[in-house]
Amino acid sequence: MKPFTDKEQQIAILNRRNLNFIDVEKAKKLLMRYGYYEVVNGYKTFLLKEECESEEFKDGETFEHLIALYELDKDIRNGVMKASLEIELSLRTAIAYTLAEDFGVHQRDYLHYRNFRQGDSIWGNGSPTNERAVLLNKLNALTNKNIEPLNHYRAFHGHIPPWILLKETTFGNLKHLFKLLKGPQKDKVISICYGINIDEVTEEKKSLFKDSLSVINSFRNRAAHSGRIFNYKSNLHILQFNQEFHSEIGITAASYRNGLGKSDLYTLSKLLSRFENSLAKINLDFYTTYSIDKHCQIYPDDLMLLSQEMNFPLEELKYNQQ
Repeated sequence: MKPFTDKEQQIAILNRRNLNFIDVEKAKKLLMRYGYYEVVNGYKTFLLKEECESEEFKDGETFEHLIALYELDKDIRNGVMKASLEIELSLRTAIAYTLAEDFGVHQRDYLHYRNFRQGDSIWGNGSPTNERAVLLNKLNALTNKNIEPLNHYRAFHGHIPPWILLKETTFGNLKHLFKLLKGPQKDKVISICYGINIDEVTEEKKSLFKDSLSVINSFRNRAAHSGRIFNYKSNLHILQFNQEFHSEIGITAASYRNGLGKSDLYTLSKLLSRFENSLAKINLDFYTTYSIDKHCQIYPDDLMLLSQEMNFPLEELKYNQQ
C-alpha cells in the first residue's frame, strides 16, 4: 500500500531527488491545489536524469519548471476542449439538418429504424442485438426526458425536432449516429461539415472524416479527464494513411509507418483545418502556439522537446515567436 505523505514530506522527497525550489511556500500551495500525482508524476519524466538507477532530477532543475510544464499542458488542454466543442456543435447541426430534411421533424419519422444501418451485432442486457437498436433505444429514451427545452416542444408542438433532441447527445453519441447513417445522409453531413459540394465527397474524404471524428473524440476524452495532452498519441483511434491528406501536410507513407500523422497533436491540428468551422483550428492553434511562446520565453530549451513530443515541425511552433 502506498503511504500517505503530507505537503512537507512531498517537498522533502523532491529535495532528496535533486529538485530545487525557488519559493517553497508557493510550491506547497500548488501541490495542495493540483496534487502531487498530477504535477510531479505527470511531468517529471522530461526533467529527470537519463540512465540513472534512482529517480533523480537533472542538476539545476526546479519545481517551478515542473509546474510550468503542467500549466502549459493545461492551456493546451483548454484549446483541445474548445476545438472539440466547435466540431461537436458543427456535427450535431449537420446531422440534425440532414435528418430533418430527409426524414421530417417528428421523432417517429426521423428515428425510424429504416433510416439507419444495422451496424455490428452486439450483446445487450444478456441477449443478441445490434448497434442500431441500442442507439435508437437511447435516442427514444431521450425524447421522454423531463428537461427543457424537451418539455416545451412536447407540450406546445407535439414533437421534438432533431435539432432539439440532439442537444442531449454527447460527442460519442454523435460519432456513433454518424456511423449508422446510410450513404446519402453520410455524404450530406460530410459536405456540410467540410463546407464542400456533395459531389466533392470522395471515398478518401469519407474515410478521412470518419477517422477524424475518432481522433477528435479521443483527444476530447483525454482532455476532459485532465490527462497529459501535449504528447498524447492514441493507440486505439488513429488516422489511417490517406494519400490526399497526408500529401498535403508533407507526410510520406514511410513517415507514416514511423509514427507520424496518426494521432498526435499536429495531426489533430491539420484535421481540424478541413472543417468549415474554422474556430476549431483557430482555438487549438492559439492555445498551443501562444502558450508555448509564453513558456519558452522562460524555458527556451523546451522548444525542441515540445516539437519532438508533439510531432510539430519546429518552424510551425516558432511562428508566433518571431
